[in-house]
Order: sequence, then structure tokens, then C-alpha cells
Amino acid sequence: MQPVKTVNVQLTPVEDRNPVKVYLLRPRGTLYWGGAGLDGAYVQPQLAAFRKAGMAYCFAGLTNSAAADIPEALKPAGTILDAIRSGLSIRYRDDGEWTITSGMAAEAPQFNLIGYSYGSLLAAQTAWSYARAGHVIDHLVLVGSPIDKDFLSDLQQHKSIRKVVIIDLTRFGDPIYAGMPWADLVACAPQLARQMVAGRGEGHFYYAHVVADSEQRWAALAQRLASEGLR
Repeated sequence: MQPVKTVNVQLTPVEDRNPVKVYLLRPRGTLYWGGAGLDGAYVQPQLAAFRKAGMAYCFAGLTNSAAADIPEALKPAGTILDAIRSGLSIRYRDDGEWTITSGMAAEAPQFNLIGYSYGSLLAAQTAWSYARAGHVIDHLVLVGSPIDKDFLSDLQQHKSIRKVVIIDLTRFGDPIYAGMPWADLVACAPQLARQMVAGRGEGHFYYAHVVADSEQRWAALAQRLASEGLR
């Protein structure tokens, strides 16, 4: 029988070890969030217009908090819930984690986030989350956005968000504008409802309703963003 050997082993507590850096892949590509419901008939044509204008790596945006995760049977109610959330919660800064769950492309030259109406708030929250995590957002574009004034200011001042572009639709009759007070947002609800039901691409729904000249509207928005430097 062989004698048992005793081996002295020095164990190092986990907390005394040198920290290990974990390198995350840089988020790249252009993400676009549509308005309440996130699945309007304008979303894919608008993405196509963005790509034609030079934003080749452009995808529909989804996040961990997006209403697109609602079961299909509840989608009609989801659109209404999105509109309610716009006014009550996500127009204000949220310091939680907002993670992109849709496609991105490592070969894209930039990381851009674009949002329309309710989608502008998803884009804003996503930009805020990624910027605080140390990622650079080349462009954050807010179209017809009901975002809170203080949250907008925080986004504009963050060093990791290189450029915030506001697309104001008030010239088309939209009562919503970036930085508007909550009371004004509530007061314009009846006007928004009339514009939505009319379905004529008026006011806040200038890009969201499919009308005779929608293709020109989508192309003009895409060209405007290309002129702002989105690639």
C-alpha cells in the first residue's frame, strides 16, 4: 500500500483575483421603431426608403420592453396601451436596461436609432441605456415625439450620443412636439384621435397612414436623415 501524500494548496478567494474584462460587441446598424403597435403598413416601406437613401443596414427595432411581444390576439389592445404608455411612463427617463432584440450588422458604419411617435420613446430609452453602458450612438432621431423636456435634455447632453435629430411634424398639423408638457399632451388627445380615425395622413400621422403620396413622404424623410449624416 502506497503512503498517502499530503499536498499543501493555497487557495485564493474569488474577490482577491484580478478582474477580468469582458468585451462586448459594438452595436452597429440603423434601427427604426414605428408608432404605437409597431407593425403599421408604413414600417417596411419606410425601412426600404432608408436603405435606398444610403442606410443599407437598416432594421425594424424591437427592445426588451417593446409591445411587439404582446400575443397576436391582444395586438389591437396593444396599440392603445402603447399610446397610454407614451403619456404616462416612457416619455420620462428610465434608468433600467433596454436591450435591442432585433437584428444588427457588425459591418454597418454607424449605430443609429430612429423612432416615430411611440417608437421615438423606445428609441430614446434604448439610446439612454446603451449610452450609459458605454456604447456610442451616432444619431438618435425622434420623429413626432412626445418626449419629456428633461429627458430630451439628458439625451442631448450625454457624451456618448453624438447627435440628436428632432423631426417636428407641427407644420403638418401635428399637436405633438418634443419637450411638450404632460398637460398639453393630454389636452391634444381628442385631436390625435380625429387624425387617426380620418386615416388621411394628416398631422401626427403624416408618415403613418398609407396615402397617395406616401412614397414621396417616406423618401423625403429618408433623404432628410441622410443629409443629417446617417449612413
